[in-house]
Amino acid sequence: MSNADLYAAPARQAQEICQRGTPVIAWGPPALLRSSLLAGCADYLKDPWTPEELELRALAVLARVQRRHEFPWGALSFEGLNLRTPAGLVSLTLHESRILRTLLSARGEPVPRDALSYRAGGTPAPAGSRAVDAHVAALRRKVRAAIPAAGRFIPCVRCQGYLLP
Repeated sequence: MSNADLYAAPARQAQEICQRGTPVIAWGPPALLRSSLLAGCADYLKDPWTPEELELRALAVLARVQRRHEFPWGALSFEGLNLRTPAGLVSLTLHESRILRTLLSARGEPVPRDALSYRAGGTPAPAGSRAVDAHVAALRRKVRAAIPAAGRFIPCVRCQGYLLP
């Protein structure tokens, strides 16, 4: 499979492609919508759909995915699982990528740990789990190593979750 900005695939194949961090628009029966979105697909077309609908949705997904996020110390953008920074590419895990994308989409608002856990792994975290905290700590380390000026990149908001200012 070659590198691409966006894939469109039947739901059963799309779920596997989503796990690689590539944006995917899945299509298929309504019964597979939930599992496809939980697997990380960027969008879902319920049968029947038209080529025009696919085109419009693809443009919307690409606009979201290829967006540059500006910070005082530079811009961030994604290339698959990699994070493009002013200092170069930073390699992220699938969970780190999903958490950071979620924080970027809610920029300025705290995102609860449960929501980040659900977005990263597709299931709610068990009570007392610190997995999200570990992923956020790894994200902070990676971004700070590439861009020391980023400082405390993802602050914790007590009793509310994590925030990307």
